[in-house]
Amino acid sequence: MNSETRFLMGLAGITSAVFAVTLILAKAEVITLPSYQNATLLVCALSTAFIFLFLDRAHPQQPLDFVRNFFLTVVAKLIGSGVYVFLILKIDPVGANTNVIYFILNYFLFTAYEITWFAMKKNAE
Repeated sequence: MNSETRFLMGLAGITSAVFAVTLILAKAEVITLPSYQNATLLVCALSTAFIFLFLDRAHPQQPLDFVRNFFLTVVAKLIGSGVYVFLILKIDPVGANTNVIYFILNYFLFTAYEITWFAMKKNAE
């Protein structure tokens, strides 16, 4: 099984686990279910997948090329995330706090997964 497949399977596992834990916590009335739970998970998972595939398939000529590409994706992800949060605030101002907190937690979780994967891959080389 290649690196991309393993990463995407892990990403699907994390997405499913976050979805299940969110539903369990909401059913136990520990948290309020975010109104944009599915959209947030989809945005975080897809953006992480696209960034991973872009960085993994790019073949840098020099070590600094990877760093430049990584920072490019960080800036793109931050801009995209800002647009997404802005839309949530405009569409659902009542549930904005719950949705934005849920988005931020997922953003950090998925970003941590991506960074950990690349760090482990780089250390294995």
